[in-house]
Amino acid sequence: MTSTSLLQIAPTIASYFNIHLVSPAHPIEQILKFAYSHYPVPHTVTLVVIDSLDLKLYYRLGNELATLHELVEQGGLLFECDTVSNHTTPAIASILTGLEPESHGILTSDDVGKSKIKSILELMEEEGKQAGAVIERKGAEPLIGKLSYVYGVKDREGMDIIEYDKIIKEHTISILRNGESVQMVFSHIRTIDRFAHRGWDLHLAATVTERNVNEIVDAVAAREGLLLICGDHQAHLRNRGSRGDRESRGVGKVPLIVAAPHDIKPVSTLNKK
Repeated sequence: MTSTSLLQIAPTIASYFNIHLVSPAHPIEQILKFAYSHYPVPHTVTLVVIDSLDLKLYYRLGNELATLHELVEQGGLLFECDTVSNHTTPAIASILTGLEPESHGILTSDDVGKSKIKSILELMEEEGKQAGAVIERKGAEPLIGKLSYVYGVKDREGMDIIEYDKIIKEHTISILRNGESVQMVFSHIRTIDRFAHRGWDLHLAATVTERNVNEIVDAVAAREGLLLICGDHQAHLRNRGSRGDRESRGVGKVPLIVAAPHDIKPVSTLNKK
């Protein structure tokens, strides 16, 4: 397992598609070699961020998140990524720009759409490569007119986050199935994060997430595309550490999984043994 940073995801995708992106972070060569070995001509890349899936939860919930583990066991890659923030908005902005939060300036939801820094999704569109995003409505609104596919899903309260993620999954799959020329799809699923904040059953949250991920994996396989799945920050668990430790200041590890599901057969039964 190789240690990397979430800042390297956007530069890696940019390098794969030959897109100019300014970032102090370098592309992950192991991912590029993997991608080109499966798809010498760049195919669709789907990037799924699972909110609050840190490395500890990835292993702790391994039974429930069987598909993620099977993707690695069946030839995929697993990286331990350093986080850049302990909050969702700046973390995802860093994932999509390759910049630290103080550089992109997107620290709260109110900053979305105000930054002059362009994400890898926007840069791809400028180069004539279609991109899509399936995210919460407030974050999606500034992308309308900039991306070929934008689905903004209204936020949900409490347990309704399960329905929210179901809609996120459905729109993600819709783009993969119907977006004939789309080359990158980004989506963000949040059940684990909501359950962690509320102190609810994380095994249930992981089971819900597993079902959604499994269907997305099938859609990526049918598309013969590359799949990247990662967390964004340390989970906000009530029984974790003091406020003064490194993890509570946003320094932690999250998994990054890279796979070519088309080459795993049968994909839809990965977690059914």
